[in-house]
Amino acid sequence: MSEPVLPAAAVETPLGWAGVAVSPAGIRRATLFHRTRDACLGELRAFGAVEAQPAERPPLLAAALERLAAYAAGDPAALGSFPVDLPPDLPAASRRVLLALRAIPPGEVRSYGWLAEAAGLGRGNARAAGAIIGANPVPLWLPCHRVVAADGSLHGFAGGLAMKRRLLELEGALPAPLLP
Repeated sequence: MSEPVLPAAAVETPLGWAGVAVSPAGIRRATLFHRTRDACLGELRAFGAVEAQPAERPPLLAAALERLAAYAAGDPAALGSFPVDLPPDLPAASRRVLLALRAIPPGEVRSYGWLAEAAGLGRGNARAAGAIIGANPVPLWLPCHRVVAADGSLHGFAGGLAMKRRLLELEGALPAPLLP
């Protein structure tokens, strides 16, 4: 049985274009911030989503776009409790790791070892946890950017380390750079 078509949309924010594709139960796919609307929607289309025009958007999709805009405008808690609907074929260990990300509050970070332990993989499986979040289908909403190396350094982020730093600055986990 094939998966139903997921309606998707993008919103322009101060951080760039971001988008989501939703099922009736929650966000199934999400993007990080892109420079263009086309790049954002192209990423969602690659997973089978179809752009929904404003009049056709389900309420869940419209609400998700509002939350994305609020997050990018400086409300780090805007995404926290919004429903996420991970793909049904996701392995159980991946599901546990991804959902454990929600336990990291805005403004805080945790290590890959912490994440592995929180997901029941054991602290020694930090690399496995990192590989799983590297394929996070719902970034921002499942905040993989809040995971750092054991020494506190930034590493490993699909959107690049500059974006990871910017998101952590937005949330108050890192100090913003001083102006000259």
